[in-house]
Amino acid sequence: MSDYWIKQLEDDIEWREKELSLLKFQVLQASTKKDPRQYKILLRAISVMLYAHYEGFCKFAWDIYLEALARKGIKRKECKDNIVKLSLKSEFGQLRKDLSSDKIWDFAQTFHSTLLEKKLVFTQKLGTQSNLRPTLFISNINEVELNCTLANFYKNELDALVDNRNSIAHGENFKISNIAEYQKYEQIAIEVMYELAISIIDALEKKLYLKTPTP
Repeated sequence: MSDYWIKQLEDDIEWREKELSLLKFQVLQASTKKDPRQYKILLRAISVMLYAHYEGFCKFAWDIYLEALARKGIKRKECKDNIVKLSLKSEFGQLRKDLSSDKIWDFAQTFHSTLLEKKLVFTQKLGTQSNLRPTLFISNINEVELNCTLANFYKNELDALVDNRNSIAHGENFKISNIAEYQKYEQIAIEVMYELAISIIDALEKKLYLKTPTP
């Protein structure tokens, strides 16, 4: 079954890379034709597209991972704490609506005997807030116990990637002046995407979501 999830991740990242490659070819063609207006427009377009694919893949990958975990039919109590907490977000939300002593008591009474004994399910997914800052990326991977380090390493560049997208959307000055500068952001975004995919595959194959991973 893990092969299915691997293929899903591979296929998704592959079509995104192809789309960026095709658009980049158009940018390079505009540069060789010495058409500065078209070059600038296409450079802005590919920068927006890069962010869209970066955010889109991360959201897709996190959804895939949670779906894979839910389909395994494992009990909450077998999983690492952060994954259990994410699985219980709806229940925690219901509890917050009524923090009377009776409700808290009822929740405490059923927590170990019922909630932790149930199979893992995720009614709430990991979000991107349409502005996937590295701080949010790091928060999300911590929630699902994935091992990714590049988002922190490239924090400034990923923040700039979001800022560039927002600048274009808001009609502000665009800071990427040429395709070589754009290429730096593309390389970083794709590196982060691949690391995320690899960490998910690793977690599924080695069962790193369990409190005590099994060989």
